[in-house]
Amino acid sequence: MLCIILLVLAVLAIMLVIVKHDENSWLLFGLHGSLIAMFSGVIIYTAKIGGLSDAQEVFLFMSPAIKVWLQYLNITLDKLGYLIALGRYLFPTFLLFTAMNYSMVHFVRRKRRILNYLCVLPTVVFLVLYYPPVFYVVARNRFYFQEVLMKSALIWIVLYISLSIVLLIHEYVSITMVHCSRQFRYIIISHTSIALLFGLYCFQDPIQVYQLYNVYYDWPQYLSYTNPALSLFEWILLTVATIVFVTLGFWKLMSYTQINYQDGHEDISLQKKYDTASQGISVFVHSVKNQLLSARVVQKKINQLLEEELPDFQSLKNYIDLMGQMNEGMLSRMEELYRSIKANYIRLTAIPVTTIIEMARKRFNQKYPDTPVSVRMDANLTVLADAEQLSEAVCNLLLNAQDAIIAAGRESCGKVELIVHNERLYTVLEIKDNGTGLPDNLRRKIFEPFYTSKNTNYNWGMGLYYVKQIVKSHLGLLRLESVENEGTSFFIMLPKYNKPEAM
Repeated sequence: MLCIILLVLAVLAIMLVIVKHDENSWLLFGLHGSLIAMFSGVIIYTAKIGGLSDAQEVFLFMSPAIKVWLQYLNITLDKLGYLIALGRYLFPTFLLFTAMNYSMVHFVRRKRRILNYLCVLPTVVFLVLYYPPVFYVVARNRFYFQEVLMKSALIWIVLYISLSIVLLIHEYVSITMVHCSRQFRYIIISHTSIALLFGLYCFQDPIQVYQLYNVYYDWPQYLSYTNPALSLFEWILLTVATIVFVTLGFWKLMSYTQINYQDGHEDISLQKKYDTASQGISVFVHSVKNQLLSARVVQKKINQLLEEELPDFQSLKNYIDLMGQMNEGMLSRMEELYRSIKANYIRLTAIPVTTIIEMARKRFNQKYPDTPVSVRMDANLTVLADAEQLSEAVCNLLLNAQDAIIAAGRESCGKVELIVHNERLYTVLEIKDNGTGLPDNLRRKIFEPFYTSKNTNYNWGMGLYYVKQIVKSHLGLLRLESVENEGTSFFIMLPKYNKPEAM
């Protein structure tokens, strides 16, 4: 069963590296690789020396044939001991690196490079001391030195694992958005389950492999690689839980995105090609046809008024104004369609969030000049964005928010808010209103092209679809939270843009 766990760890780590190519994926690859190295050494070592219980034999080998094959592998105890040592001392290091990479604690982010060097130094020392040629020269028959070495290594392992868990938990409790918190929860559980698996054999020291026949080093409390602490049922439960939690953590890691500033690239720009509406131009033309038919009806009304001896000039003016509004609406929609087809590429550059907000508010106030937009920001943030496209998306959501307030009849007490969250992996723009809210059956439909619950003479249902496409082209996510008759929040979740401070 342990072989199954190791196989799952290897497959998931390789898949993540192939798909993501980011720092988190390589750290996970190292984390899983070190655990596989340690347990591979333990499995082969225990197969060679024997003396195992039935439960442990099932957990380690699954079948007697595998045990026999491992037993006769041509590999010395020195190599097995060092294979175990490699996994034992690299795992806590990779786990701490992973926790520091997740952490948004200011000190950790600012001193990350120095902390990396400090953290890896003890690892190098232990790996050198446990290297067989060095170990036999420095530590053989020096029992007091070996005892100090073993206890120092164990204290170091416990310290690194504890610091890693503390950093991960601190990051989890610091997350304010429910969606991000839920994702990170599974990642913590995944790493914790791997750490617990590591804990099964991390207290045993590779010295007992180097000095197999020295009874003195069966480790305190008679703790060795051959005396299992769990029953067969507990081994099975551990196997299932580890595979489930690691797979869940892998799935959540797949959906995480982080864009980091690279030294030497002062002018960063990304180009991302994105698709336009797949339903085709014919559907859009059908909507234009409906607008034109409405315009023809208005034209007939105007002609009828002009044929009267005493035309009602006020009605005539109203119809002319209505036709003008319809024409402007059609031109605006055609221009929107033209831009979406023409702009096969968008350019993402480093833009202050305040610039995006001001551009969006300016456009919003063209329609609602007397309506304020409340803005709240935790910090001055920068995102990689196409300023025109992203500000248009934000403006569209602001307009929808005000329309929802008007539809609810809450103009006097309505409030449109734009809140900027500084999350761990995302810079989040939240557009919030206290309008009508949305029933459950509409929450998916509103993102479909050409769906609208508004007056179809003026709204063609392309707004939210267009917003979603813009956010996707920025490598981001668009989320919706709504309570019927209470209000709605849209979340534009953009990958964090991190530029480290100068050293």
